[in-house]
Amino acid sequence: MPETAISTIATFIAGVAKDRHPSAAIARAKNAFLDTVGCIYLGAGSEPTDAVLGMARMWGDGPVPVLGRRTTLPAPWAALANGASAHAYDLDDYTLIANDHPSAVLVPAVLAASECAGRDPTGMDLLDAYLIGLEVILRLGEAVNMGHYKLGWHTTSTLGGFGATAAVCRLWRLNERDTAAALSLTTSLGSGYVSQFGTSAKPLHAGFSAKTGLVAAGLGQSGATAYMGALDGKVSFKSLLVPAEGAQFESALAKLGAPWAVEEFGLGAKIYPSCGYTHRSVDAAIDLHEKLGIRSADEIVSASASLPDFHLAILPFGVPNDRTEALFSTAYCVALGLTTGANRIADFSDDAVKRSDLLSLAARVQVSGRTPMRPEINVDPDDPDIVEVVLRDGRREQARVVLWTGAPGRDLSNGQFRDKFRECMALCDAVSGPDAAQVLEAIDGLDCAPSTAALRTALDATG
Repeated sequence: MPETAISTIATFIAGVAKDRHPSAAIARAKNAFLDTVGCIYLGAGSEPTDAVLGMARMWGDGPVPVLGRRTTLPAPWAALANGASAHAYDLDDYTLIANDHPSAVLVPAVLAASECAGRDPTGMDLLDAYLIGLEVILRLGEAVNMGHYKLGWHTTSTLGGFGATAAVCRLWRLNERDTAAALSLTTSLGSGYVSQFGTSAKPLHAGFSAKTGLVAAGLGQSGATAYMGALDGKVSFKSLLVPAEGAQFESALAKLGAPWAVEEFGLGAKIYPSCGYTHRSVDAAIDLHEKLGIRSADEIVSASASLPDFHLAILPFGVPNDRTEALFSTAYCVALGLTTGANRIADFSDDAVKRSDLLSLAARVQVSGRTPMRPEINVDPDDPDIVEVVLRDGRREQARVVLWTGAPGRDLSNGQFRDKFRECMALCDAVSGPDAAQVLEAIDGLDCAPSTAALRTALDATG
């Protein structure tokens, strides 16, 4: 096999030893599983998931549960549905180097693939597959970003599929040839534009990538062939989807597993259900709420938020018309933080985004983009978001935030992950308190579980 980016990744996936995962990476993978499963149940009743089920049911039943919906589908369709649910509230985790949402893709793909692996995987098999997929996403992100993202590609869709394919190939123990074919086929299956943000298409992108992992790995396993230069050849991902001279595959892929990218770059987790580019402004608004003792929106004459212009470009909505637009409205998120001192799941319900006081204040929040100091850096620690508020009593105050809650370096604690999981599960009609506790216990013991039976039983109990 000629040496290409695809062959390098395939050699890594098929050959790296499972016992090389650092204990910190395994612990982070368990939290990612817990966090993502909670997000799946939270989003199970969302419009994107409804659409997937309405479409997929015409093609029959299957063995893989659609979590929170008390139905099962063939593995690719279940991965699509669970991926869409996971990303429905934009509350799932993210990476800064790939600028994507990896676990909303990887966890649904791994869960679906485990149902048709030809054996009963161990819990560590699931965590291993997840970490292999995450490594591929992060190293590809290192190779092509921020240039790839700034062209308008949604990396959860364009890079996430490679991670899902890597994870499924690893779980199914595909050989190097079949893995390489699957990775190349992934280049023909992935797309997605940031212009879709604020619609059902964005969460569907996560589902599409999870589904891609099953389809591409299955085709590779079945003998399909594909071009080995599809990532970095003459006509390839590199030549078509990355600015000229903007891809560094050789240097990024030389680090596969050494060090592990999750240790090098971290993995962000969300405590606020909105686009990650709103979170520094949200933290700043909450700081002002607490410092000034704001009790209602009527106390505020005006407010402003300043953020990097390429962040603002992903947040096109001012006063939102519905829940999906509110997730990408800096004005609405700042209004929430200033007024309530929080940014909660309930604040993005259909009823909440119609509150006249919040919408009136959102209209008074002036949001502006500024030229970043170092545009090659996704989130520059020397370039904070700035929120300023003017109150009717004459007070004017400003807050600046660089490192926001849940960002790498300000990570959520194990307790915060568990609290968030319980909150998400409590908002799903299909789940009882004991059921949620059973799922938490099964995921917490994954690294020691001799099979996935306990996890399957727990997930089956919750529908």
